[in-house]
Amino acid sequence: MRRVPAFLSRSWLVPLALVAVAAPCAGETGAAGSLSTAVDSIFAPAAGRPLPGGVVVVLRDGAVVHAKAYGLSSLAAGESNTTRTRFRLASVTKSFTALAVMQLVEQGRLDLDDPLEKYLPGFVGGERIRIRHLLSHTAGLPDFMSLDEAMKLPPDGAPGERLNYSNIGYAALGRVIEKVTGVSYGEHLRRAIFEPLGMAETGVDGREPTDKGDAVGYLFTADGGTTKAEYTVTGRDAAAGGLHSTAEDMTRWLQALLANRIVKADTFARMARPAALSGGRQAVYGFGFMLAPYRGVREVGHGGDISGFNTWVALYPDERLGVIVLCNYGMRPPGPLPTAGDVAHEVLGAVAGARLGPEWPLAASVPASVLQRYAGRYRLAVPPPVAEVMGDAIAIQVEGTRVTASGKQGAVEIFPENATSFFSKAGPVRLTFLPRADGSCDEGVLSLMGLREFRLQRER
Repeated sequence: MRRVPAFLSRSWLVPLALVAVAAPCAGETGAAGSLSTAVDSIFAPAAGRPLPGGVVVVLRDGAVVHAKAYGLSSLAAGESNTTRTRFRLASVTKSFTALAVMQLVEQGRLDLDDPLEKYLPGFVGGERIRIRHLLSHTAGLPDFMSLDEAMKLPPDGAPGERLNYSNIGYAALGRVIEKVTGVSYGEHLRRAIFEPLGMAETGVDGREPTDKGDAVGYLFTADGGTTKAEYTVTGRDAAAGGLHSTAEDMTRWLQALLANRIVKADTFARMARPAALSGGRQAVYGFGFMLAPYRGVREVGHGGDISGFNTWVALYPDERLGVIVLCNYGMRPPGPLPTAGDVAHEVLGAVAGARLGPEWPLAASVPASVLQRYAGRYRLAVPPPVAEVMGDAIAIQVEGTRVTASGKQGAVEIFPENATSFFSKAGPVRLTFLPRADGSCDEGVLSLMGLREFRLQRER
């Protein structure tokens, strides 16, 4: 199970019908029986114990081959999770928001190159930010504040310059949807997506779970127990992470997406294409979908984490596979059950087997003299909520060809992928240094999952 290195925080992350169908491979282990056994084993710690759990649905070629619930939806009531239990989707909501936007684009009611200023007058920098920038998290917007606060501040960077995952951008898209349609975000999604697909149990969160069909969110404790998570109100701007749904409704949604019933095939293909960044780089995000490959296997999906819930919904086109994982326990602190993303990857492993590539790239051989150029202490350009947990500086130590990064939460070895980029085997973190022509270096970029980028500046 991948974790973010100790010198970084884990508390604030998150976080098809696109290609020809691959032929089955010899020795494939994805038969329904063995697959269900593999998923059951993942949730074995919750069997017969008063623990939260989740629901896992697996589709192959669009057909359900596994759908099962695990653990309790409410520890106090002793009620079990079912495929009809309502879970908070958290940031999986962003895929719904993006699809609603692209429907409006298909209808000619919205254009990807429309400036944000057209719909939210007075948004500072809104004349340069396009709808496409908001969809791909490349608008240069901040995070960790309300949309109304962010509207009054200058952007953190130029649109299209870098990928920086921002809930603010998707909150803004929710307002755009409301401006174009004349109804609330939740009402428009009900009319445009939920009702046509028969998703009767899907909608906007508006209250703490009180109904028997609602899952309660929990956190694991250091002593191996659980505690009820404090309910987070998504409020006015639900478009970034404020929907709830059931496994049955999400199955309808995923099947409709594969059948091109929500948007056209070429529209979905556009959404699943990496965004282009200035300087020729490609992002690992499209329009409402995370696109970083997992161990060499193409992945098109999204994860979420909020108030004792964590979720993962993804398609693996080359394996003809779709996975839905909805859990009523938080990602952090870790406990006896894996995160929803790790569950999905376990399912992928059970199906793909030896077709998965290595977990980490091969470390490159870089001369110690080159590595030594990066040794020093660097200031991290991070917002206050991030700095409070993970600190605002890291130190790079070089001993021969061994490189270590350390910060507020500890130290971890990092490995060279080439002469300027380094990765950690403790989690999806990359450090890229930006040397001058003479080889000296005072700057770099720290990337988390490819979704958030922070500048490094050497302290003098």
